[in-house]
Amino acid sequence: MPRARDNMVTERAGSLRRMVGDLDRWLEPRFPLAGLRTAPADVLWLPPIEMRERDRQLVITVELPGLKKEEIGVNVSSEGLAIEGERTQDGQRRKDAEFTTERTYGRFYRVVPLPAGADIKEVRATFRNGVLEISVPIPAAAARVPYTVPVEGEPQATTVHVAA
Repeated sequence: MPRARDNMVTERAGSLRRMVGDLDRWLEPRFPLAGLRTAPADVLWLPPIEMRERDRQLVITVELPGLKKEEIGVNVSSEGLAIEGERTQDGQRRKDAEFTTERTYGRFYRVVPLPAGADIKEVRATFRNGVLEISVPIPAAAARVPYTVPVEGEPQATTVHVAA
């Protein structure tokens, strides 16, 4: 049963939900597996990650709003730096009659490959205001001398002037 607000023209998302619902109702009898499509809330949650190098440290920043420090795991494995956790919904909010969310919930697992020579024993992680910051000491990069790569191709074309 569609909610009343889904039929309101003033809500932009309502038009989209109505259109997707109509498409699902049209597809289901024709393609029985179309109903197995996952809902937007069921998609995998991949929190955004930012990496930068600062003072011989690889600094990895992960946005994890709504999580507590105890809900986050940071481990170093042969694959690299593994960051995992889970964001769960508040049970009371889900029981409300009108429920709309654009947030993604569920488990996440991200692996960040570490550069060769990274000192995994000195990895440090801090969590403040929903942002996880991980610092990994890395060796100084070897001095990189710029190298110009020669470009090969056809010889330069000559211009032919035709008298008119």
